[in-house]
Order: sequence, then C-alpha cells, then structure tokens
Amino acid sequence: MKTSIFLTVALLTVGTGAQYAAVMYCYSQFFDTYNLTVGPSYTLPPFADFAQARGKDELGYNNLNVAKVCLIQNALSNCIGTYSSLVNPTDFPKMFNVTQSDNYAYVEDFFIGIYECQTAYNITINNFYCLASIGKNGFNSIAKCEAQLSTDIINKVPICDAENTFVKCMGNVYTTYCGADVGAYMCNIENIALTHVLPQCVPTLINCPAYST
Repeated sequence: MKTSIFLTVALLTVGTGAQYAAVMYCYSQFFDTYNLTVGPSYTLPPFADFAQARGKDELGYNNLNVAKVCLIQNALSNCIGTYSSLVNPTDFPKMFNVTQSDNYAYVEDFFIGIYECQTAYNITINNFYCLASIGKNGFNSIAKCEAQLSTDIINKVPICDAENTFVKCMGNVYTTYCGADVGAYMCNIENIALTHVLPQCVPTLINCPAYST
C-alpha cells in the first residue's frame, strides 16, 4: 500500500484531552526504545527515520531480532489499550504534529504491528528469513505492483478497486517467493492497512486465502 496516494478520510472522533494524553505518553515511551524522541509541539520523527531504526532489528541476523521488535510493539499496543480507536487518520494529527503521509503510515503501522506480533506471530517468526530477504529478492516484482497502483490512481480507477488489485499483486509476489501462507499473510496485512486508513473500502476487501495450519 502506498500511503502517499491515500485519500483523506473523515472519521468520527470521540477523543478527550485525557485520552489523547494517554496515547501520546505511550508513543513517547515507544520511541524512547528506539532512541528517538517526540519533538517540540509533539512532532513525531519522520516515519522513514523510525522505520530505519526499527529495521536494524527487523533485518537482523535471526528471528530473535523480530521477537524483540514484537516485544516493543506489544508494549505500545498494551499501553494504548482501549484507546486504540484513537489511532486513526483524523485523531492522530490532533495528538501529534505529523505530515499527512506519515500520519497514514503511523496509523497503518500500529494495526499491522498488532497482526504481525500477535494474531499471526507464528507466521512472522517462522518465515523470518524469507520475509527479511524478499525486499531484495522480489524487488522488481514488488516495484511492478507499486507501479500498477500508481498507474491506476492516475487513470482514476476507483481507489478501492485499485487497492484490491495491489493487494492481489502483493499476495502473489509473496506466495511466489515465500509460499502460500506468506502470501495469505501479506494479503491480510494489506487489508488491515486498508481497513484503518480507507475504511470506505472495507465492504469490498478481497477475501484472503486461509492459512494451511
């Protein structure tokens, strides 16, 4: 999914000052673990900087590094708890000073992290080596998926249709390089991102394949 082409979505907001403060505290603690800080006016680190800091663990030498990432991610989601509904494209920039593209990136990352580190943790850990290498080994194939998405947007294909084509494409790439379960895993991850940043697409999300076990 390409956050740079997401459309702005109006969501119902119900956050109070105290609820926002609780979420903001959780994120401050989260960034501390990566030696990053929330700046003046609650400015978040650029998402690319955060991804690079976390990526040192995600792309480490073994799956113990991913286990560490998940411990940190789970601490964030546990801290936020019932306020997770406030992690959405409308409320998030009310709490933090963040660019539009990073707003979407942080929102989808939070919910993808829950899936990777809780719901599908065994898939994440058991397929670590392939997942860590597909960015390089499948670079050209992934680039084709992204290029098709960009073309569809330029050609004014309905956004949900364009995103579904992208989800299918990415699922096929991951299936080719890492097997059917990882293809299903990627399909679910992309659908989770869509659910939280383009909720109008939820009724038409594609059905992801079932896991083998």
